[in-house]
Amino acid sequence: MDELQFEIARFLARKALQKRRTTYQQVGEAVGWNHPTGRGLGRNLEVILHYLADRGLPALTTILVKKGERQPAENAMAYIRGVLGTIDIEVAQQEVFAFDWTSVPELAPAADALPDGRQVWLTSFWGFDPTSWGCIGFADEARRTRYLKNSNVGTLVAIYVTKGKGPENMRGKVVGVLEMSHETGNAQEFISGDRWAEKERDPDSRGKWLYAVKATRAWRVVPEDYVPVEALFPQAYNSSHPEFIGASGVSVPADEVAKLYELDVYEVPVYGQTEPVDPTIQTLESALNPSRAIRPASQPYWVGETDGPKHLYILRLTGNIAAYLGRFPDRVENQQIIKVGFSKSPQARRDQIQSAYPRGSFNWEVFKPSHQPDNAPYANAEIAIAGEDAMKKRLVEDGAEVLGGEFFLADDNLVYRTWAAGNNAAKKAQGE
Repeated sequence: MDELQFEIARFLARKALQKRRTTYQQVGEAVGWNHPTGRGLGRNLEVILHYLADRGLPALTTILVKKGERQPAENAMAYIRGVLGTIDIEVAQQEVFAFDWTSVPELAPAADALPDGRQVWLTSFWGFDPTSWGCIGFADEARRTRYLKNSNVGTLVAIYVTKGKGPENMRGKVVGVLEMSHETGNAQEFISGDRWAEKERDPDSRGKWLYAVKATRAWRVVPEDYVPVEALFPQAYNSSHPEFIGASGVSVPADEVAKLYELDVYEVPVYGQTEPVDPTIQTLESALNPSRAIRPASQPYWVGETDGPKHLYILRLTGNIAAYLGRFPDRVENQQIIKVGFSKSPQARRDQIQSAYPRGSFNWEVFKPSHQPDNAPYANAEIAIAGEDAMKKRLVEDGAEVLGGEFFLADDNLVYRTWAAGNNAAKKAQGE
């Protein structure tokens, strides 16, 4: 095997030691594959499979599955059967999990790549906005002491939004993750002034959750990956009454942690944080990798993300755009300020751009797709780029005013024609 193939095999061995399946996307992100979703890895996986079979070792590649699946895809199974014959895939996976991969020097994961014992807890908020709320709060000292006694510095706390209060599209869903310190204080020290005032004006929250522990990093789950808390963490969620989970938090067992690490997230600032954040859309597992460098911005409000299925999008700025542009209303009648682009998550992209704006009457919204399909329609960034380029070309050729970067001022009819042009070009690039 070559060095890349050994690197892939060592990554799979690391997962096996954790008794966890892994995905093509996670492998791609770990080894820097040109298609992080795994397209084109098959030849290397076949070499690894032969290498293991020749040495009488369990078939590591059997734990490599598509996201959300427990068994390899049928095309991967064809390779596996070609080498191993007809096998019981569940039995083969359990053999992989039971084997001590540290006993094979050339495949043993590096010591610093082995599981670090990072804990995960679960609690509930009424929303998730770390940029202004940089802590978790407890009702009394005893609850906070319990958390500190049973957690470590660097513990991750998964946040779900309560089912009775919070944004409706978030209620009951796991929407974010906080990395925690053991620095304590009054909650007011870790919450922005406006949010603190808002909290204290509300009789339901006034004087509550004052015993705080500071957060050090935060990640939002992309809306497309929102999962009901009882589906993502059935054991943890059912271990206690929801009120106890919200007041005190509960630990999450290791097999449920694995599912959390597979969610796509992007990092956001924590209130009071001065270090830069990495806005790349990636799995939580990859986001936690300390060796990953922050990618430089190549355009305003840039948000990186790994390759894979994409949506085209058009974002629209809502509010009095005449005032925003400093023009007379009749000069912008029936016109809109828009941004065109592509992403795995148009909503995450909207959130990232909106975070650069002060709170006020101007807000970005996802204008297109107006009814977002469950699955992104275009297979990868290369296809989506064809659609984005077509949208920009249509805007420029049909007289839209370029406001810089991917931002344009266009009339209503042109916006709809732009959307059609982008999708037609992307479908053509995809061979539809």
